[in-house]
Amino acid sequence: MPDNRKQKLMDLGLETLVDTLLELASNISQVDDRINMLISSEQENLERFRRKLTALKNSTQFIDSRMTYSFAKVLERMLADIEERITDPCNGLELIAQFIETDEFVLETCDDSYGTVAEVYLQAAKDLFFQYASSCQDKEKVATLFLRVSEKDAYGARSSLMENLTEFLGDPVLALILDKLQVLVENEKEEKKQRSYARMIASIRNQQEEANLFAAALQGKQVELPTPRMLALARVFCEKQDAESALAWVKRIPANDSSNRYEVEEILKEIYAMQGDRESLIALLYKNFKSYRTLDALEELLLVMGQEKREEVLANEVTSICQNPSFDDQDAQFLSDVGMMDGLETYVLDRIQRLDGGNYYTLPRIAQKLGESGCYLAASLLYRSLLDSLMERAYAKSYHHGVDYLNAMDAFAPLVKDWKTFPTHNTYKMHLLLENKRKRSFWDQYRRSKGL
Repeated sequence: MPDNRKQKLMDLGLETLVDTLLELASNISQVDDRINMLISSEQENLERFRRKLTALKNSTQFIDSRMTYSFAKVLERMLADIEERITDPCNGLELIAQFIETDEFVLETCDDSYGTVAEVYLQAAKDLFFQYASSCQDKEKVATLFLRVSEKDAYGARSSLMENLTEFLGDPVLALILDKLQVLVENEKEEKKQRSYARMIASIRNQQEEANLFAAALQGKQVELPTPRMLALARVFCEKQDAESALAWVKRIPANDSSNRYEVEEILKEIYAMQGDRESLIALLYKNFKSYRTLDALEELLLVMGQEKREEVLANEVTSICQNPSFDDQDAQFLSDVGMMDGLETYVLDRIQRLDGGNYYTLPRIAQKLGESGCYLAASLLYRSLLDSLMERAYAKSYHHGVDYLNAMDAFAPLVKDWKTFPTHNTYKMHLLLENKRKRSFWDQYRRSKGL
C-alpha cells in the first residue's frame, strides 16, 4: 500500500505540526537538537558543532564493543549534519579538522575491536575534509590544516589522509605542503619526528610522480605503474569505450597478483562485454563459478550462456561435486540454494563421517533447509554433528543453540522412515546423555524448553 502519511500530515496544518514537533523536542533531545540546528544561522551552527566536538573530547563514558556500531552512527550523523549546515568551505574544513582530532580521545575510551569507529575517521571524515579542501580558496589554510591533522596519528585513524593526495589537492596546495614539511625537517631536533616528516615528503613526491606517469599513460606513452594505477587506467579507458587500451593495461598486471584479482576480473567482464567477446566472457564467468560455486555466480553465468543451459551446467556441477569425497560446506550450500535437495541429501549421507560439525554458520542453515524439504534423516545427522561438536568444546554460552538442535531432532525422529546404518534418535540421545551428563546447564535449558 502507498504511504500517504505525508499528505495526511500536511492536511493537519502548519501550526499543528509545529506544536507537535516542539512537544517532541521537550522530551527527546535528538529532536530538540535537530530543530535548533534547522532554525540557526551558519555561525550559530558552527559554534554548536564546536561545542559538540569539545564534549566528545571530554567525554569519559566508555563505549564497549556492543555499542560501537550505534556510536559510529552518531559520529556519521554529526558529519552529515556538518555537511548539510556548514556551507562555507573554509569553516567546514576547520570544523572537520577538529572532528578528526577527536580520534585520540574517542578511541582511548572505546573498545573498537572491529574498527567500526575508526572507519568513520578513515573514510567519512576524510572524504568530507577533502570535499571542503577542494572548494576552499585559502590554499595556505588548506595546507596548514592538512599538516596539522596528518602529522599526528596515534591510532592509525588518519592514515587515509595521506592516500591519493593528487586526486584531492591541486599542485599549488601540494607545493605549499612540501615547502612546510621541508622546513619542519630542517628545524626538527627530534629524530623520530624528522623521519616522519621525511616519509611524508617521500610519499607526496611518489604520488606526484605516479600522477605524472598516469597522465603520460593516458596519452599513450609506455610507462611503469603500480597495479592500482594500472587498474585505474583500465577503468578510465573503459569509460572512454577504448576496450583495446583497457585490455592492454589489464594484461600488464602480474597473473599471480591475487590481492587485486576481483578488480581485474570485474574490469575484464566489462571489456569482454564491450568487445562482444562472448566466448572469453563465458570462460571467465565459468572459471569463477567453478572456483566458488554460488547461486549468484550461476545466475551471472547463465545470463550470458542462456537459461536453456541451466540443467546442463547443474548436471555437470553435481557430477563434479560428488567426485570430491570430502564434505565441502560451500558445495552443500550451493546444492541447497539451487533446490537440488535429493542430491544434497545423498551428498550429506555419503560424507557425514568426514563432516566438521564446528561450522556453526553454514551447517544449521543447510540442516534447516533439509528439514523443510522432508529430508529428515540428513537434517538430523547434520544437527547431531553440530551438537556433538558444541558439547565436545563445552561452549556453555552456546548451549541454547544446542537445545534448538536437539529439539529439531526430537521433532524429526518420528518422521524418519529408515535410519539406514545410523543409530536411531533414541539411541543417539541416550549416548548423548551418558557422555554429557555433567553438563547440567545444557540439560536444564533443554528441560525448560520442554516446559518441564
